[in-house]
Amino acid sequence: MAFSAFRDYFAADKMEHLLTGNKFGPNEDIPDLSENVYVVTGGTAGIGFGITAHLLQHGAARIILLSQKQEHADEAKRELEKYENTGKVEWRQIDLKDLSQTDRIAKQLAEEQKIDGLICNAGEGFGKYNETTDGIDSHFQINHLSQFHLVRMLLPALQRTTGSRLVLMSSDLHRACPSSTAFDTQVLFVRAIVHRMENNEPGFQSNKQMGPWVNATHPGGVNTDQQDQAVEAYGKPAKVGVAVVRPLLKDPLDDGCRSALFAATSNAVPREKIQGQYVSRARSS
Repeated sequence: MAFSAFRDYFAADKMEHLLTGNKFGPNEDIPDLSENVYVVTGGTAGIGFGITAHLLQHGAARIILLSQKQEHADEAKRELEKYENTGKVEWRQIDLKDLSQTDRIAKQLAEEQKIDGLICNAGEGFGKYNETTDGIDSHFQINHLSQFHLVRMLLPALQRTTGSRLVLMSSDLHRACPSSTAFDTQVLFVRAIVHRMENNEPGFQSNKQMGPWVNATHPGGVNTDQQDQAVEAYGKPAKVGVAVVRPLLKDPLDDGCRSALFAATSNAVPREKIQGQYVSRARSS
């Protein structure tokens, strides 16, 4: 089961690459960011580190990294010195498994006068079922609920920043799911609540004159610690699948962060009015 999911995921990603190609190169196509302020969740490792490194290379005025572990932040800063002086990089500890702590950090960040980009990159992959201190499935709380709250709290700062971006990391792993899979009522309930908030809550929608430009992104199959989470959760079958697939996965620094960087920085987003789209392979679909 686990191996077939990995196989189908990689096959779908490879086919998409052949069909659409990749027209955005971070090293060449990211514009000057010298006046821009970014907030990146999970910005100290994996794809998030790649995003941070490129933002730093292109002169971002400030980069605020949100992650849980101090040691990861310290290691990331040491590695980032290879690309640029890290004096512009700030770290704030956030535990997305704790809603009250997430709320405190969100309120602090909401005081920022401007935020040019909020990149919600943090997330768990295949993992064991765990509940947070709030009694919620950790995967749902980390990947969705806590970062959704962060978005709501920082939306005013994004709205008052001309041309701001909101980037939501996603995945097309759903392609490996059987077509017969049925959504349960809980999922439909959550969707209904989100839809209601998007359409009725004052100030929730994007300001078309100012921002933000809101897009979801799919990074493709990327070599990160999420494969290790799969092995921990599913044991030997996943270990076999990871061993086969991992050599074929993309490097998070060179390629895995492209779609997120396109959505967060490319001048093509406002020029082509790329809004509410699913950005995959650095182009929208």
